[in-house]
Amino acid sequence: CSSDLASNKEIGKKYQLLDEIEHVLKRPGMYIGSTKPHTSSEWILKDGVYEKEELTYNPGFLKLFDEIISNSVDEHKRTGKINTIKVQVTASAISVWDNGGIPVVQHPDHKMWIPELIFSNLRAGSNFNDDEGRTVAGTNGVGASLVNIFSKKFTIETADGKNRFLQIFSNNMASRSTPKISKSGQGFTEISYEPDLSRFEMKTIDEAHVKLMRKRVIDIAAANPGLKLEFNGEKFKFKAFREYVDLYTQNSVWERSKDWEVAFGVSKDGFQSVSFVNSIGTKDGGTHENYILNQVIEGLRTLIKKKHKVEVKPSEIRNHVFLFINCTVINPAFSSQTKEKLITEPKDFGTQHQVSDRFIKSVFASEVVSSLLDWIEQKKAAEERAELRKLNKSLASTKVLKLIDAKGKDRKRCVLGIFEGMSALSAVRKFRDPQTFGAFPLKGKFLNVSEMTNSGVIQNDEAVQLMASLGIKLGEEPGDLRYGSVYIYTDADPDGDSIAGLLMNFFNKYWPELFEQGRIFKVMTPLVVAKKGKDVKSFYSNEEYQAWETKTGAKGWEVEYKKGLAALEDIEYREIIHNPVLVKMQNDKKYKESLNDWFGTDSAMRKEKLLKLSV
Repeated sequence: CSSDLASNKEIGKKYQLLDEIEHVLKRPGMYIGSTKPHTSSEWILKDGVYEKEELTYNPGFLKLFDEIISNSVDEHKRTGKINTIKVQVTASAISVWDNGGIPVVQHPDHKMWIPELIFSNLRAGSNFNDDEGRTVAGTNGVGASLVNIFSKKFTIETADGKNRFLQIFSNNMASRSTPKISKSGQGFTEISYEPDLSRFEMKTIDEAHVKLMRKRVIDIAAANPGLKLEFNGEKFKFKAFREYVDLYTQNSVWERSKDWEVAFGVSKDGFQSVSFVNSIGTKDGGTHENYILNQVIEGLRTLIKKKHKVEVKPSEIRNHVFLFINCTVINPAFSSQTKEKLITEPKDFGTQHQVSDRFIKSVFASEVVSSLLDWIEQKKAAEERAELRKLNKSLASTKVLKLIDAKGKDRKRCVLGIFEGMSALSAVRKFRDPQTFGAFPLKGKFLNVSEMTNSGVIQNDEAVQLMASLGIKLGEEPGDLRYGSVYIYTDADPDGDSIAGLLMNFFNKYWPELFEQGRIFKVMTPLVVAKKGKDVKSFYSNEEYQAWETKTGAKGWEVEYKKGLAALEDIEYREIIHNPVLVKMQNDKKYKESLNDWFGTDSAMRKEKLLKLSV
């Protein structure tokens, strides 16, 4: 018998029938969300500017405040009768007053006063007619009664212009006073409550919760231009949603339609948004944000690709956007009781907003795109730096197969001769001092680095081999190089001059210090050689030779035009290696302008120079 009693007791403990109030208090998460402390970074208005502040708060506690103030906002949206809402918060109590008024009459069926019916029944309210397009916050008829249940004391005071109603509830709505009805010519409603703080692990209504309730009051004012709100005597009213946006960011781009207001600003901290659906703050965004973002991003991608020739991902644009939305959605659906994320599909919004071309062009011209392009450049630069580090690390071990290296230990005395073509190498080997002279042969023209990226340069084997020969690295100042000087040997013709210019352009772009240190030289190679017996005269330009010919007549001299380095004889090679005629390359303004004319993107100056040469 005792075992049967124990079994029945266990069954009774396992299976319980709770009344509505008990169920709410035992399972608060089903009705008001979490009642545990939560810490996050929140936007708080300070000295006229919104700033992020880390706050610890109880979401369920704030949800109750929102339920009460949303009743006033809903009535404002529904009838326009309410234009003022006042909130007072102390360390233990909260009151919300509006200049509306609930009908002080008895319900014909339930024989209960309407204010009592609304605030003490979990399924009572005015938002149950789903045949009508609902644009208010309330949906389920449980909100205000939940506040009553979670309060030690809950007071209803309202007047409809004829009668005044007063009723007090206590002990989590377990007790209630008899309603007091009196005459009144006013119209107002004031809900005052003392929350049961112990159920939220709170001892007092602290500063963090006060800040977030104040924020909610400001948000309501922003989402309802023309509605006046007060919080502990501080007044808030916005003529337009854009005024509110300006508290977060300057120079935003804004537009509005009948049911939507949209603004874009630049974000330095990844995607950020502040959005409202029917005055409800959607902290976690939702389908309304994606609806607007998708339109704008697609338009921006097209414009960016057309003007800047850059293919950007939607996520890259999104990460630079600060989005603001204030919209109306018919019969909205949210992901939870806290209503922080809209899940209604755009086709079911019941309203729409087509982002205009003008808006997209304005965003394109704004700091949003400027910030994005700066980020893209920084990203490219970072990628190139990574490539450079990888290359520079490998340069130390790069085997330069083309280099005929100098063997001397005093590298400052060593000279690296850069020769146009491979044919000169046999003569170089014959006449050079192996201790001090090295040779690097070029195959064809050198690359024009003026408009090239670093990553493009490091893919060129000729450039990499030359850097390894000298011991220089992209992105690093030249230090202790493998050679003290660089001599450039090219043919004495336009092609040779072009190759020499390309080499100088290469050094100037990445290591201009080499010119300041006087380490880059152009070796003059003979264009014309005149011989008479043992006498040999070398001329390095047509003008120089013609002046000599005019003066001497060149009678008895054997004159030979040299078509390039390959045409030089041993005696001439010995001369340009042992006794070179050097021109020190200067890194001055005139020189830089000349390099830009020959190798820059503007071809006009280059064409002009070529025309002059051909005359």
